Amino acid sequence: MSSFNLMNIGIQALQSNSTALNVVGQNIANVNTEGYSRQRAEFGSREQLGGVQILDVSRIADQFLTRQIWSDTSSYNNALAFEGYANELDNLLASDVTSISVAMDEYFGALQTVVDDPVSLPNRELFLAEADALVRRFNDLDASLERQNDSLNGRLESSVQQVNAITSNIATLNDKLRIASASGAQINELLDQRDRALEQLSGFVNFTTVETPDTGEIDVFIGNGQPLIVGRDANPLVMTLDPADAGKLNVSLQVGRNLNEVGSQISGGQIGGLLEYRSTVLDRARDEIGIVALGFAATMNEQHGKGMDLDGELGGNLFNDLTRNVGQVLPNAGNASPLSSARIDIENAAELEASEYRLVFSGTDSFTLIRESDGRQFTPSDVEAQFSTVDGKRQMTLQVDGFELTLQTGTGGNFVQGDQVLIRPARTAASDIALALKEPRELALASPLKIEADSGNQGSGVASVEVVNGDTLKDFTMSGQPIPEIRIEFSDDGAGNLGFRLYNVTDPQNVFEIGLDGNAVVSPGALNPFTAGDSVEIENFGYSFTIDNRPDAGDGFTLSFNEGGVSDNRNALAMSDLQFAKVVDGASYQDQYGQLIERVGTQTQVAQINAQASKSVLDANIESRSSISGVNLDEEAAKLIQFQQAYQASSQLIRASQTIFDALLAAV
Repeated sequence: MSSFNLMNIGIQALQSNSTALNVVGQNIANVNTEGYSRQRAEFGSREQLGGVQILDVSRIADQFLTRQIWSDTSSYNNALAFEGYANELDNLLASDVTSISVAMDEYFGALQTVVDDPVSLPNRELFLAEADALVRRFNDLDASLERQNDSLNGRLESSVQQVNAITSNIATLNDKLRIASASGAQINELLDQRDRALEQLSGFVNFTTVETPDTGEIDVFIGNGQPLIVGRDANPLVMTLDPADAGKLNVSLQVGRNLNEVGSQISGGQIGGLLEYRSTVLDRARDEIGIVALGFAATMNEQHGKGMDLDGELGGNLFNDLTRNVGQVLPNAGNASPLSSARIDIENAAELEASEYRLVFSGTDSFTLIRESDGRQFTPSDVEAQFSTVDGKRQMTLQVDGFELTLQTGTGGNFVQGDQVLIRPARTAASDIALALKEPRELALASPLKIEADSGNQGSGVASVEVVNGDTLKDFTMSGQPIPEIRIEFSDDGAGNLGFRLYNVTDPQNVFEIGLDGNAVVSPGALNPFTAGDSVEIENFGYSFTIDNRPDAGDGFTLSFNEGGVSDNRNALAMSDLQFAKVVDGASYQDQYGQLIERVGTQTQVAQINAQASKSVLDANIESRSSISGVNLDEEAAKLIQFQQAYQASSQLIRASQTIFDALLAAV
C-alpha cells in the first residue's frame, strides 16, 4: 500500500468522523426541540481498501408509530372538545340555580299551598310568582343553550383558521422538500417539521395521507377523500351558513370555486368533537327541553281550562298556547319554489319526538320525511298526508309524531323535486313559553260542576263529576246557554238489573229524557246499563260522571253548574296531580327532564372515559416514539467520545503517511 493511498484513507476517515461528530452535535443541540427525530451517520466501507464514507445521515423515526400518534391525537382532542361542552351542559341541567326540576318542585309546592286554601289571594299570588319563575327558568336555560351554540360556532371558526394556517405551512414544507430532494440536500429536519405540523393538524381533524417516498411530499385528505393538501397547494376550510338555519355554521372545503360541505364527514379532532356534540347532544337537549315546556304548558292549560275562577268564570290559559303555529319551519335557501306560508300545530304533545325533521320533495306530490334523531324515513303512504290547491296555491298537510305540518307555495307554484324544508316542532318552546294569566282571582281552581245525591237515597252510591272538555263548557257560556243540568235516576228493569235514565232538567218547565249522545229520547227504551266505578260521558256536554258503590232503585243524583263554589279546590287538586301523571312521552314532566339529565350525564361520563383512555394511549405511544426517535444524552456523549477518538486516530493516519512519504523522498 502506498503512502498516498494511506493518506486518502486517513482523509476519508477524517471527513467521515467529522461528519459523524456534526451529526452527534446536531442531536445534542436539539435534545429539547419538540418533534425532532435523532439522526445517525451511516458508515460504509469503500471498495478495494479505499477507506470509509458516510452513506447517509438517517432519520430515526417509526412512521407506523407516527401515524398512530396522529390518530390518537385526533381521538383525544375529539373526546376533549366533546367533554368540555358536555360538562357545561350537565352542570346547567343539574344545578339548583338553573335546573327546571327544582323550579318545578317550587311551582307544585306553591300549587299545594293554594290547594290547602283556594280562596287566599296571597296564596294565589305566590303560585303565580312561582309559575312566572318556572317560565323564566325555561327561558333562561334555553338562552344558556343558545349561548353555548354561539360559543361552539366561535370555536369552530377559530379551529378552522388554525387548520388553514397549518395546512398552508405543510404545503410550504412540501415545496421545500421537493426543492431540497432535487438538489440532493438533507431533508431530515424538513421531515420533522412536516410530521410535527401533521400532528398539530390531527388535533383538529382526522385525515388520511399519501406520501411521495422520493421527495417526502405528502398529500392530505379529509372526510370522504376530499383533498385538503395536494403538493404545494392547500385548499382552505371555510365556515358556511346552514342553508336552512342561519344560526348554525357548517364546515366546508373550498376546492377552486366549489364549496363542498365536509362537516358531516369529519369524525375526529377538535372540529369533529364540536360537530358531534352539537348534533347528538346540544340540539337534542334543546328539543327535549322544548318538549317538556310544550307538554307542561299544554296539559296545565287544558286542566286549568276545566276549572272555574273566583268570579264564577271558566278558566282560560294559564300559560301561552304553545300548540298552535309553533316551532320552526326553515326552507332551504336554494329551494326552487319558495313557500308563501308554513306552520306547525301540535295535535298530541305526548307523541312528540325530540328530533328535527328534514322534508325532501321528490316530486310535486311526493316527498321523503327524515327523522334526524334515528334516521327513520317516511313517505306519503306512511303518514297522513294530503295535497290540495287553495286559491291557486299548492298546499300540503301531513301529520306525524303528534304534530301537523302545513306548507303552501306561492300562487301558481308547485313543490319541486329537490326542495328541502327543516322542521323543528319543539325547538323553540322553552324560549317561547310565557305566563298568560296575571290576576290571582282568575286562577280557575274550583270545578265548574257539582253532583249531589238526593237526600232520600237508600243505597251506598257515591257520585263524582269530571270535566272532560273545558272548551265544550265554554261553548255553552259563550253562546249564552246555561251549562245543562242533568238528573240521574236509578231503577230496576224488572229482571233484577239496575240501570239509570238521564233527564235534562235545566228548565224545570221543560224536563225531558236524554241519551248518552246528549240528544232527547223520543221513545224511552231500555235503561242505560250501570257498572259501579265506570266513567259515563255524555257526548257534546263536556263532562263525565262516575258513581261508585251500589245505589238502590229509586236513588237519584243531580249534576249542575257549581255556582258560588269559591272554596272548591277540585280543579287545583287535578292540576296538582299532573306533577306525577304520565303526560310527556309516557313519563311525568320531571321524569322526562330527569331522563335528559341522565342521558347527558351518561354521554359526559363516556366522553370523560374516552378522553382519559385516549390520553393514556397517546402518552404511551409518545413515550414509545421518544424511546426510538428521542435524543439520549448519555448515548450521544458516548458517541461523541467514540467519533472524537476515531477523528484523532484518522489524523494519525495522515501524519504516518506524511512520515513515510518524507522518508521515501529522503532515500531517493
